[in-house]
Amino acid sequence: MAAKRVGLRAKMIRLFALQVLLISLATLFGIYLSNSIVQDVLMRTALEGEAKHYWRLYESNPAQPLPNTDNMLGYLARDGVVAGIPMDVLEAAPEPGYHRAVVADEEQIVHVSDRGNARLFLVFRSDRVSDLALFFGIFPLSIVLLIMYALLLFTYRQSQQAVSPVVRLAKYLDEFEFGRQHTSALDLSGLRDLQDTEVAVMIDAIDEFTDRLDAFIERERFFTRDASHELRTPVAVFKASLDLMQRDKDRPKRDVDALARMRRTINDMEGLIETMLVLASEEQLQASNDLVLVNKVVLGQADSLQPLAVRVGNEIVVAESAQLRVHAPEKVVQIIVTNLLRNAINYTRDGRIEISVSADSVRVSDSGVGMTESEVKAAFEPFFRSEKAREKSSGHGLGLAIVRRLVDQYNWSVDVNSEPDVGTEVIVRFLRRGRH
Repeated sequence: MAAKRVGLRAKMIRLFALQVLLISLATLFGIYLSNSIVQDVLMRTALEGEAKHYWRLYESNPAQPLPNTDNMLGYLARDGVVAGIPMDVLEAAPEPGYHRAVVADEEQIVHVSDRGNARLFLVFRSDRVSDLALFFGIFPLSIVLLIMYALLLFTYRQSQQAVSPVVRLAKYLDEFEFGRQHTSALDLSGLRDLQDTEVAVMIDAIDEFTDRLDAFIERERFFTRDASHELRTPVAVFKASLDLMQRDKDRPKRDVDALARMRRTINDMEGLIETMLVLASEEQLQASNDLVLVNKVVLGQADSLQPLAVRVGNEIVVAESAQLRVHAPEKVVQIIVTNLLRNAINYTRDGRIEISVSADSVRVSDSGVGMTESEVKAAFEPFFRSEKAREKSSGHGLGLAIVRRLVDQYNWSVDVNSEPDVGTEVIVRFLRRGRH
């Protein structure tokens, strides 16, 4: 299964979304570290410094006043006397170190240190620490995050503008109906004025390619048309000569059979030349808004080819289960039906050929030589004929190739089912036209 294609814009959106996610995670991690550093490292360092400073003063003056500020209070216990120290502090901080206590319904951080027979309690308001972390850690990092988001948005928009011409070019080429229009109809004027070097290089390359392709197609069309016209004259002369020769009723049976084979061959060649002329004419292959009744075309071609089928002992049977109408030139439908019937007649002897028309398809089945599985796979290749087919007919091997080209032109489909010595079935499904 082919991997799903992803456009440039989708890739850019994924890339920038990944960048936003990574930056957000990095910023959140930074906020967490900032909060931890402020609340733990800095606070502990400050409390340890305050305790050391107080003990130095205490050694010089045991009556040194305790710390008493808006954020921190100090308590001192001597010889186990804890008078004046809140019970919540004593219960939460029984040993030296760092502790958390709830005093007057507020969470406090308590630092306990001993010196001789004295114990110092430093109580710090933790909500002030959170405020410091918020103002000096979270707010600055949040502002940085918003700035980075804004820069990413700006970069994304600039990148969108940078790749927009490429996306527009790809979209135009994707929506352009190459199968319905001549390649020179490419209109890239809206992109030519852009200053993007890469887009200009691509447009120049597309122009050069389409010019060369147009020239090649034009040469092929002229050659096919001219060759077909030139072949018409010798075919007409050959047919006139056959008419004169077949008027002689006294010819031996061997000569009559040879003339009949020549007649079949020249009829096949005439049909092939007519088909080549149609294929060489772009106008005749364009879709038509007129509805063609396929049943009428099938009946007309079956009646026209009935004598050819009878000469080799075949019976043509037409079965209609519905009226089938399609939007296409009548000549195109006629070429498809004619080639399918001629193939069935050429490769069947003393058998039955049935052409069925349903609501959406035409089915031609025969009781001829059939094909192997490998031969079916190659059946649509130009000039391909199976070994048994070569023995039965001197056809050109172009019938199914022509049918495939026409059904592809109109977004129809053709399938072949075959079994050696049993017969072949070809189904053309006239689907609704879509993109080409």
